[in-house]
Order: sequence, then structure tokens, then C-alpha cells
Amino acid sequence: MSYDLTIKADETYSRMTSKSGLCTFIAQLPGIKPNGGSGFVLDERPKRWMEIDLEVIEEDGYKLQEAGRDYDAINCISLHIPYPFLGDAIERHYLPTAFAIADHLDWQLYDEQIGEDISREPRTRKPWWRFW
Repeated sequence: MSYDLTIKADETYSRMTSKSGLCTFIAQLPGIKPNGGSGFVLDERPKRWMEIDLEVIEEDGYKLQEAGRDYDAINCISLHIPYPFLGDAIERHYLPTAFAIADHLDWQLYDEQIGEDISREPRTRKPWWRFW
């Protein structure tokens, strides 16, 4: 089980971005390591851990998965924070990395648990723990 965030241009995943260019950007962020062929991990155990998956999503929200196929462009970044690593400092431990990626693409950061975009303004952001 994990706390899930999504970085996407809009509700219909209408914009693509170069996977290689995005990989170059993400790889230079602090604490980031490669994780398989199409993703990264924010690995600063035992304090924090977040998987960063680069994906292609159809307009209806289904992930495209063709065996052995590697896409040159992606339209979604899925972020997964295992609950044991979530802690009570998501704004300090995870959102700076998530917003850096979203801002680089000029896309939105979406909280899957509450079904809303996450505001960049801390005072207006709803605490994640109030939605359970």
C-alpha cells in the first residue's frame, strides 16, 4: 500500500514529453537513483522512499503496457510513497521533488487520495491526513 501522487498535464493526459529529456532532468535531482528501465526512486532510507514511474496513459486513464516496448515520450509520472516511509512531513520530504518535476514540465501535481490537484501554496493546501 502506498500514498499515490500523479504528475500530468490535464485530466485527459493530452500532452507528451520526451522521456530522455525528462530522465536527464530527474536524474540530477537530490537523492534520485535509477529504478528499472522506466523509472527512478527517491532513496534516502530510512528517512524517505518514493518510486517515480514514467508512464504512457490513454485518455480514458488506462496505462499502456506492451511487452518489451519502450516509449520515447510519456504523458504521466506516477509517484508512490509506501506508507511506512510517509511519516508526517510529506511537504518537506516529498513535495519538493514532486513539484520540481511538475514545474519542469509545467504540469499539475494531483493527489490520488483526495482527488484534487495539490496547491503550491502551503497555507491553502489541505493536510493529507484529514482525508482518511
